[in-house]
Amino acid sequence: MDSPRCVTSEDLPRVVTLLDDIFRREKGVTDQTVFTDFPLLFASDNLDHCRVIERNGQIVSHAAVWPRTLVIEGMPLKAGIIVLVATAHDHRRQGLADALMRDLQRTLADEQFDLGILWTGVPAFYEQLGWHVVTPRGWLTHTMPLPLPANNIQAYDSDLHLDALHHLHRQSGIHTQRSLAETAALLELPGCRVTILHSENRPVAYLVDADAVNKRGLIEYAGPPERVWSLVAAASNHGNERPFLIFPTHEALARNARHEGWPVTPLSSCKGFGAEMLLVLNPDIATPEVLDRLFVWGLDQA
Repeated sequence: MDSPRCVTSEDLPRVVTLLDDIFRREKGVTDQTVFTDFPLLFASDNLDHCRVIERNGQIVSHAAVWPRTLVIEGMPLKAGIIVLVATAHDHRRQGLADALMRDLQRTLADEQFDLGILWTGVPAFYEQLGWHVVTPRGWLTHTMPLPLPANNIQAYDSDLHLDALHHLHRQSGIHTQRSLAETAALLELPGCRVTILHSENRPVAYLVDADAVNKRGLIEYAGPPERVWSLVAAASNHGNERPFLIFPTHEALARNARHEGWPVTPLSSCKGFGAEMLLVLNPDIATPEVLDRLFVWGLDQA
């Protein structure tokens, strides 16, 4: 019988090979690996949330949940982000992903998560498991070159800036609770460029501009909108148009984008693409009023 089990550290090379083949190599991506793209997911203390099915010594299917705590205007929600659901080609359409998802959903219930979140191109598969499609508030635009702002913009240096950026993130009305170590790991993700705006010798805003296969465009920022806009203006000169996800509480940024003639459209999902889906596990906390303000932010998107 095909029974899901937790991933062990000894499994990781085979798990990474399976997932890289499906999510990286088949897409022609050779300079990224899920192991470094998802360092917190595959951390030793989270392997119990990663599940596989093994046949004849081969790991043929995988799914995982990445626990995050989302803070929506002071309200914490324990969220499980479903990540890297995949099955080897020769073993598909045999119910393996279904078995893994049902196993993970039991874990979400047993560990008293408030909601589950995922992004997918096949929503019908998850709908039969109880998930439903949602549309978050916010906007999507694409950058076009702007005049370069003042030169008080610097590249991120963890030794100089980590504490300040961690604090800026936590000041946002909608954010994810992170430890300082988690912030450090996320700001160093492959393909992500972090810039800092200084005022009076201290960081007052930051912006993450990503070129990774799983993270693209201007995807995370914190600080006053006018300060963030200076960083956006600088990023707009980095070559091609950049997708820019605008946080729903940062309407000023959407106004700036419209003023510059950038196309501004409502978001379809917090990633700007794919179907975003929720599984409400605790309706007493994950109320419609709270979910209306839900936004899975930036580097915490899986």
